[in-house]
Amino acid sequence: MCRIILFCLISALRFCSGVQGQSPVQLQNQNYTYYHPSKDKLSWQQLNLSLSSTYIVIAKEGQVGHDSCLYIASRSLGLSRFAVLAEGIDTDGELIGQSQWIDQQKPEKGMQLLSGATGIKQLKLLLLVGSYYAFEPRNYYKHRDKVEYYLNKAVALSKTLNEGRLGRIALCLLGKMYFQVNDSKGDSIFNKLVDECRKAGDKETEARAYAYRGIYTAPDRETLQRKLNDLQLAAGLYDALGDREREINVLTDLGYMLFVTGQLQQAYEILSKSLTLANSIHFPYTHYNTEALAMCTLMQGKFGEPLRYTFQTIKVAESCRDSIGWGYFYSRLAECYDMEGREKESLAMSQKAIHRYIMDRDPSVYNVLLYPVNYMNKQGNPKDALNLVYTTYREVGDPSNISDEFFYNNIVSTCHMYLGNLDTAEFYLKKIDSLETIAEAIRGPLRRTTVNDGYGIIAFKRGQFRKAREYFEKRFNTVSYGDRGLSDDLNSYRWLLSVDSALGDKASAITHYKIYTQLLDSNFRVTKIRQAEELQVLYETQEKENEISLLNQQAKLEKSNLKQERLVRDLTLAGGIAVLIIAGLLFRQNRSRKKNNIVITENNKEITSKNSQLLQLLNDREWLLKEIHHRVKNNLQIVMSLLNSQSVYINNDAALTAIHDSQRRVYAMSLIHQKLYQSENISTIVMPDYVNELVSNIKDSFDIGTRIVFDLAIEPVNLDVSQAIPLGLIINESIVNAIKYAFPDPAKGYVSVSLKSQDNGHLMLTIADNGVGLPGDLSTREHSSLGLDLIRGLTKQLDGSISINNNSGLQIIIVFPLLSKQISDGKLAHF
Repeated sequence: MCRIILFCLISALRFCSGVQGQSPVQLQNQNYTYYHPSKDKLSWQQLNLSLSSTYIVIAKEGQVGHDSCLYIASRSLGLSRFAVLAEGIDTDGELIGQSQWIDQQKPEKGMQLLSGATGIKQLKLLLLVGSYYAFEPRNYYKHRDKVEYYLNKAVALSKTLNEGRLGRIALCLLGKMYFQVNDSKGDSIFNKLVDECRKAGDKETEARAYAYRGIYTAPDRETLQRKLNDLQLAAGLYDALGDREREINVLTDLGYMLFVTGQLQQAYEILSKSLTLANSIHFPYTHYNTEALAMCTLMQGKFGEPLRYTFQTIKVAESCRDSIGWGYFYSRLAECYDMEGREKESLAMSQKAIHRYIMDRDPSVYNVLLYPVNYMNKQGNPKDALNLVYTTYREVGDPSNISDEFFYNNIVSTCHMYLGNLDTAEFYLKKIDSLETIAEAIRGPLRRTTVNDGYGIIAFKRGQFRKAREYFEKRFNTVSYGDRGLSDDLNSYRWLLSVDSALGDKASAITHYKIYTQLLDSNFRVTKIRQAEELQVLYETQEKENEISLLNQQAKLEKSNLKQERLVRDLTLAGGIAVLIIAGLLFRQNRSRKKNNIVITENNKEITSKNSQLLQLLNDREWLLKEIHHRVKNNLQIVMSLLNSQSVYINNDAALTAIHDSQRRVYAMSLIHQKLYQSENISTIVMPDYVNELVSNIKDSFDIGTRIVFDLAIEPVNLDVSQAIPLGLIINESIVNAIKYAFPDPAKGYVSVSLKSQDNGHLMLTIADNGVGLPGDLSTREHSSLGLDLIRGLTKQLDGSISINNNSGLQIIIVFPLLSKQISDGKLAHF
C-alpha cells in the first residue's frame, strides 16, 4: 500500500516538473486578424458601410449616387444594408431575423409582415419599409410616392402611440428623399424636425438631420457652404453625445467636402481627427481614413505623409480583405512614386492597379493607364501605347462617368500627339474640354490646366507659337486645384522657353528662365526635404516595430513568470502533502529514517528550485539573443538605407556599382540575423529557405527578367551562424559575378547552386554557370579580383578548400567541415 501511494506521488511530481520544463506559451499576434465584418456589432457595420460607400462616391467624383454606392459596398463587403436602413429604430432579434428581404430586394415580403403587425411592431416595420424605398439606388423619383406613403403613415401612427422619437426618424427619412429630388419640402421638413428635436431634447435625431442634409443635398456653388455648416453641426452634436462611430463618419464626409472646396489644411485637420477617433475605439477598417489623408497631403505637396498613409491604406485594406478600393489604392502609390521620378516603381504599381481594375471591369482604369502610356510614348512607341489603350477598352468597356471619359479621351489625345495626328488629337482634346466644363459646374476646377496644356502643345507643334504661349501661361492664371504640382509647373516653363526660342523673344526667355531656375532650386530643396521625410518615416516605423517587439517580449516574460510562480506554488503544495504522507507512513518504522527522509525531501526541493532558476536564466538568454539579432538586423538595414541615399549623389558608374555590391553584401548578412530572431532556433540557420530568399533578392536587384535561370539544390541542412554568414557571402559574390560577367546582354544561360553533405562530415558547395568563363589564357590560380579574393578569404574562414574550373563556363567548388550535423530529411529546393 505504501509503495502504491509513493509511486502515485512521484508520478504527480514528475508531471508537475514536466509541465514546468516546457517552453512558455507564445503570445498571439496583437494585430488585426481577419474575420468576416458581419460578425461586428451593428454600429461598426454601419460605419464600415458608410465609409466604403462614401469613398466610392469620391472615387467616382460624385457622379454616382450615395445609395447606389451603398448598394455596391454592401454587395462587395457581404454586409446587409439593414445596419444603415434601421438606424435609430430600436431593433430586436425578431426584427433583425425578419429583415432578409432587404438584401434580397423583395419589399413585398416586408409588406406581408407589415399587414399582420400591430402597435409598436407595425410602426417599426413602417419605418423599415419606408427607409428601404428612401435608400433605393438610382431613381428617387420612381419611389417617391412609396416613401411618402409609408413614412407619413409612420408619423401618424407615432402620434397615436406617443412614440415621438420614431416619428422624428420618419421625418428625417422623408427629408432625405426630398433633398435628393431637389424638392423645397426638404428644407421645411428639416426646420420642423430640428424644432421638434430641440423641444424634446433629442440630440441624436437632430444630429442625424444635419448629417442627412449635409450629405444628401445636391452639391452646387449655392449649397456647398451650407453643407459644410450642417456637417460641422452634426459632428459637434455626435461629439457631445459620445457617439464616436457616427462622429467619425460625419468628420470624414466633412473632410472630403473641405478638400473639394480647396480648403486643404482644414481638410487635413478634420481627417486626422477622424482617424484618431477611429484608432481610439480600435475600429479596424481605417483604410478609407488614411486614403483620404494620402489624397489630401499629396495635394498639399508633401511626400513623407502621403507615402506613409498610402502604405497604411494598402496594408489595412489587404489584411481585412476589402477589395473595393484596391485598384485606387495601388494607383495612389503609383502616383506617389511618379511625382518623385521613381519611374520603375511607379510603372510596377500602376501595372498592379491596372490588373485589379480589369479584374473588376472598372473603367476607372483609364486614370492609372496614363503612367505606362506616357512611358511608352516617351520611349518612342506611341503605336504600342495606343494599342494598349484599345486593348484595355475591350477588357473594361466604355467609360461609366465624366471623369472616366476625361481620362480615356485624354490618353487617346496624347497618343495621337506623339503620332503626329494633330487634328485627331485636337478632336479628343475638345471632348475633354467639354467634359471638364460640365464637371466644373459640380465640383469646381480640377483638371483645367491639363486641357490648356494640351491646346498649348498642339498649337506649338503647328507653329502657332503665340497661341501656344497663351495656353501655357493660362496654367498660372487659372484657378485649378489639380495638376498643379511642382513638376507640372516645371514642364510648362520648359514649353514656354521653347516658345520664346521659336519666337526669338529674348526678354521673355530671360524672365521665364529665371522663374524656371528658381523652381528647379525649389524642386531640389523639396526633393531633399522629401527624402529626409521618407528616411524619418522609415526610422519611426522601425522604432515602433522595436517598441512593439519589446512590449511583446515583456508581456511574454511576465506571463512566463506568472506561470513559474503558479508552478512553484503547486510544487510546494504537492511537496508539502508528500512530506506529510511520507512522514505518517514512516513514523511507524523509526525516527531516524523519518529524519533522513526529511533531509532528502529538502534536498529535492532545493534541486527543483535550482532547476527553475536555470530554466528562467535559459529563457532570458534566448530572449536577449533574439533581441540582439533583431537590433543587428535593423542596424544593417539602416546601413543599406544610408548607402542608397549616398548613391543618389554619385555620378561615377564604378562607385555606384561598388555601393550596390556593398548593399547586396550587407543584405546577405542582414538576412541571417532576420532568420535567427524570427526562428525558434536561435543558433542555426535553415539553409534552403535562406539561400532561396538570398538568390531571389539578387535577381530582383538586376534587370535580367527570365534571361538567366537559377537552379538551386540545397540539402535541408542547418548551419551555425559562424558558417552561414561566410557561406551566404560566398554565394552572393559568386552569383553577382556570374550575372555581371558570364552572360553579356542579351545572352541567356543558367546558374546552378548546390549544397550537399559528404560521408566524411563535410559539406560541398558548388556554384556553376554556362557562361563565357574566364579568358583561355588566364590562370584561375593567378586571376585576382575583389570578388574572388573575398571568396578565397571566406573559404579560409570556413576552414575549407576551393577549386575553380574554367570549362564551358565557370565552376566554383568549396568543401568545408560541418560544425553542427543537423541534417533532416526533406526534398531539394528548386528555384
